[in-house]
Amino acid sequence: MDSITNTQVPHWLKCVVRVVAACPWRGEDLRSPLDGCYCVRLTLEDPTARIHAYILGEEGVKFFGYNPTVDQLTRQMSRLLGIKDSDGEEKSCASRDPPWIWCFLMCYYLDKKDPWGSRRYRIIDTRLVD
Repeated sequence: MDSITNTQVPHWLKCVVRVVAACPWRGEDLRSPLDGCYCVRLTLEDPTARIHAYILGEEGVKFFGYNPTVDQLTRQMSRLLGIKDSDGEEKSCASRDPPWIWCFLMCYYLDKKDPWGSRRYRIIDTRLVD
């Protein structure tokens, strides 16, 4: 909520959140097939609000680690999303309990004339702890 109600765009904020959704969420889909760069949209929540935040490019390398395998990415995403049933099969009724994580959020805008309406969030300078 501190970021949503902040009067300044852009701004940076360290916060504790949990990841309730990811697009894409499968390990093999987190990197672009063309250039290998990360492009992931996470839905983050805390007790006060829910937002979408992106992990893009080199920030993905910081977040997931240098050159993880598809299996490692899959395990990291399952752990991040709180999926308990991590036997490699897709389960429609898997139990979930996402852990709380610390991350740095950067709020920025796409249109200088409409900073509030074009506001977006990115996760920066954050490492997913194994």
